[in-house]
Amino acid sequence: MHLEKSIEILAPAGSLDGMKAAFHAGADAVYMGGSRFGARAYADNPNEEDLKRAIDYAHIHNKKIYLTLNTLLKDSELEGMVYDFLNPYYEEGLDGVLIQDFGLLSMLRQSFPKLPVHASTQMTATGVEMTKWLESQGMERIVLSRELSLAEIKKIRRHTKMELEVFVQGALCYCYSGQCLMSSFIGGRSGNRGRCAQPCRLPYQIEGEKESCYLLSPKDMCALSDIPDLADCGVDSLKIEGRMKKPEYAALTAFLYRCYRDLYLEYGRDKFRVDAKDVERLMDLYNRGGFSGGYLHQNNGADMMCTERPNHMGVPAGIVTKKGDIRACTELKPGDVLEIREKDGKKMLEWTINQSVPEKGFFKPAGGKNGGAKRKLIPGTTVFRMRNPSLIEELQEKYLRRELKENIQGTLRVMKDFPVKLTLTWGDISISLEGERAETAKNQPMTEEMLRKPILKTGSTAFAFDKLEVETDNLCFVPNQQLNVLRRRGLEALENACLKKYKRSGASPASQLTAKGQGTKAGNANQNIPELHVMLTGADTLKRGRMLAEISEVNRVYVELHEAVQEDFVTARRLKLAGKTVYFSLPGIIRDRDREKLTAYIKAAEVYADGWLVRHIEAFLLVKSIFPKANFMFDSSIYSMNRRSKDFLTGLGAVELTAPVELNYSELKQLGCTDMELIVYGHQQLMISAQCVKKTRGGCTKQPEMIQLTDRQHKHFYVYNECEFCYNKIYNGLPTMLFDKKKEIFELAPSSVRIHFIMETEAQMKTLLQSFVSIYREGRPEKNVLKDFTRGHFTRGIE
Repeated sequence: MHLEKSIEILAPAGSLDGMKAAFHAGADAVYMGGSRFGARAYADNPNEEDLKRAIDYAHIHNKKIYLTLNTLLKDSELEGMVYDFLNPYYEEGLDGVLIQDFGLLSMLRQSFPKLPVHASTQMTATGVEMTKWLESQGMERIVLSRELSLAEIKKIRRHTKMELEVFVQGALCYCYSGQCLMSSFIGGRSGNRGRCAQPCRLPYQIEGEKESCYLLSPKDMCALSDIPDLADCGVDSLKIEGRMKKPEYAALTAFLYRCYRDLYLEYGRDKFRVDAKDVERLMDLYNRGGFSGGYLHQNNGADMMCTERPNHMGVPAGIVTKKGDIRACTELKPGDVLEIREKDGKKMLEWTINQSVPEKGFFKPAGGKNGGAKRKLIPGTTVFRMRNPSLIEELQEKYLRRELKENIQGTLRVMKDFPVKLTLTWGDISISLEGERAETAKNQPMTEEMLRKPILKTGSTAFAFDKLEVETDNLCFVPNQQLNVLRRRGLEALENACLKKYKRSGASPASQLTAKGQGTKAGNANQNIPELHVMLTGADTLKRGRMLAEISEVNRVYVELHEAVQEDFVTARRLKLAGKTVYFSLPGIIRDRDREKLTAYIKAAEVYADGWLVRHIEAFLLVKSIFPKANFMFDSSIYSMNRRSKDFLTGLGAVELTAPVELNYSELKQLGCTDMELIVYGHQQLMISAQCVKKTRGGCTKQPEMIQLTDRQHKHFYVYNECEFCYNKIYNGLPTMLFDKKKEIFELAPSSVRIHFIMETEAQMKTLLQSFVSIYREGRPEKNVLKDFTRGHFTRGIE
């Protein structure tokens, strides 16, 4: 079988060693970060000179490097720093850059017009419309959300010419990438800034259950067996996750995906079979409770989660027999580290085996740290291999200790009284160099072999001679030193000829934005009083929100669209009759299965809608396709952390923006909030996930419910299963409260402020509204009516 084009194998490179290992093992390209602005701030990212050498290394071997700039940027970074950081790599011939920030996209189009831009998975692209829109913005490739099915990928392929990149191996985030604030709000380490602390890998306890478990920890993904389907879907690049993993991991994953890709492309489905031993080799390096197929074939499920353990699970190595010995279920070798666990997954016994054991052979457990061989072992207990040194040694020997070489051809011409001439050929590149004149040998002339030997010593260069012809009259003598110099000059010229075609120029710094909309200093209590907007989330909250019709200080109300439809717009009608502006809130994620239903909901709401609150670009594009002149409020999940992002987003039409929730007061002031809405109260949404906690623990009931989770520090979080669109939302247990920050809010001078009600009682809603009115409308002293609350990032911010 032969496709019109091949499929790229894209491997992670958390270091230069990881890059070389991946290339040596068969990867066509790697993605890696530089010293700044990447989504893996804690990887062993190279400095400027090393990354430039890495780009050259890739190009010499006909490979590619994509640089990750997929974080959100602050104004202080975007205005100058990013240009200075990126320009050396652009000039060196960088093959592409992955981004998340719309402000960065705007800057790249202006400063680096020849640089291919890839939409990172942090842009949360889930459908056709957003893909087409990103293509219209000049992007060449899109990394699709991991949650998409094969059918969704195939549909996107039919509607775009953009390159499609799909994750096939490695860790799965619990949250849709780019929408997670959990690490940020728990400890100040923002995933949007490359500093995720992985709170999804920690234990949580459901209210009412006795034990905690790893409720939010998905198994790693392995899609080796799905290569034929992915190829048939038109995927351009198979992406392997793992920049925080070791070079051996990059090598093995690249090697296996390369092998099975080639197998399918050459022989088709009939001869495509994945060897279980290859999957075991992958699991030996890293897995969390085995592998799942990700979301390619299912929307979610308990079988995709590993609630027992959040880290490496190892592979089954044997079973304890009734006699107390162990029957091996795979071949074992000296040095293998084995482990037996308690029922809760905790380690009971660990030891290093010192013998070879064939598959189905028997061996005795040895002493270990946690009880030793005297601990009674229960028959039927699984023994796991946690480390496979022979596999690691094999990978190191094949891919880390050997240099990747390019085969070249050469001709060395040595004739008396003529300059020594070396011609080197590599693909379509050919260069010729001359050295000093060959002298007549005083004693014994040099043989062909004597002349060939110094030229063949390519050493640590990227080249090795596939063929070297020597033309000589057998009369000459040439000092080895001269031949060495000629060889070095030739190989250097060959390398430069290759790299020359990648070099670029023509970048120019983007014009600096002038500060605007920075807010005014606090004046008297009647100055800068922003409009009050209220958001209602939850069917019961919607009904309680009818009392907003009686509160004159409330100007606008945001109502969840599907909840309004479910109650036949009763609340919306009442609010409209009271003179309130009503905006309908669309879901945080839109999938293809929801599009037809949502279209009907949007059309049904037209008569009541003054505008639309959207949390995702896909929702904006859907509404705009139906009502081109509609008004929009972009929620904080559509990020506008810098002024270029603000300009980009407001340039899309009648768009208002919500102030970023990850900026502190000083940064908000620098950004300018006079044209933005500031959230002053509400339980911040921290995650939105295709998974379902309720389904993981007990099965799907198709009944929305709020569940409380508690972490190790006894902090609470609330999980709401949104059955209408089949996703979970996780909210911070403490509400963000800024009512008593009146001075700061007046200085920011936002055009409006928002109070977001989700789980409050009607009495609590009234108390909070009365508190706001008394402070901001009646000028009474600032008083916080809450005992337990958080300031969010208003006073601390993120790195």
